[in-house]
Amino acid sequence: MTTEFELIEHSKVQDIHVFLIEMHYRSTHLHMDIEVVYLLSGSLNIVTNNKKISLQKGDFLVLNSCQLHELHSKNSALLLIFQFSPKIFEAFFPQINEVYFDTTPIALENSETGKRLLENILLASQAYFKEEEYFSLLCHGFSSIIMFDLIKLVPHKQIKEENKNQLLLKLERIKRISDYISKNYQEKLLLSDIAKKEALSFTYLSHFFHENFGVTFQEYLNLLRCEKAKYLLIHTENTLLTICGLCGFSDLRYLNSSFKRFYGVSPKTFRKQQQNCENQVDTLKQDVTNKQCIFSKNQSLKKISQLLTL
Repeated sequence: MTTEFELIEHSKVQDIHVFLIEMHYRSTHLHMDIEVVYLLSGSLNIVTNNKKISLQKGDFLVLNSCQLHELHSKNSALLLIFQFSPKIFEAFFPQINEVYFDTTPIALENSETGKRLLENILLASQAYFKEEEYFSLLCHGFSSIIMFDLIKLVPHKQIKEENKNQLLLKLERIKRISDYISKNYQEKLLLSDIAKKEALSFTYLSHFFHENFGVTFQEYLNLLRCEKAKYLLIHTENTLLTICGLCGFSDLRYLNSSFKRFYGVSPKTFRKQQQNCENQVDTLKQDVTNKQCIFSKNQSLKKISQLLTL
């Protein structure tokens, strides 16, 4: 089985990502964020922890940080996905890194806590897509309330009490490595430097990285740098040369080749396409490989607003 370590983009709100998606299939992957899944229509199967879980319309489920999962629907399923990093809560709720939620479908309409949780997820999603002034503050505020209700509503375990030290150590190592790369991607970064920090051999860490991130160290680093470059291309008027330096690429040729590999176009063409699309009607962003369509901001906001009026 090939495992993909998904690099979640937090370009809009730090440590939070929300999207509405029509899902047919998503290959096996894991990521650092906690993922809240709410099934709006259709049916969905999630394979995780060596078991298959079936969700029906109205069901809700939590996937833990670094929990392998695969999603597929016989026809199609409409999902609202709310992802947030455990880092949001570490300063005032350090126990977050020991909490392991049961992956059990819950019908939110069956309890007052569940109804409140759903309303807050929808309100947080609405704020995320509206992008009004200070909306990131509102999203983070809702995230704490959502986590509070998750702790109350969803069965969970303390990892330390479940004799999962080996798993915990592995997750901590993945987190350290991911955090280190995120903080230092602008500098010259070598896997050998991380191996020294982790007191591991280069060969062992190379295998560990590929096994748990799904790609090589250099591929992961280039993807992260390209994601940062993509954000700057959309949200700033910086020159390509400036973006190249800010994102850690050694030269423009390397930026161009890496960007084209991941996104199919050069950075210059990508920026021009974004500028041309500003006044056009939103369309679904399709992922043919995984058979899924992500709704645009306006389409998502319209659907969330409808759900809040029900």
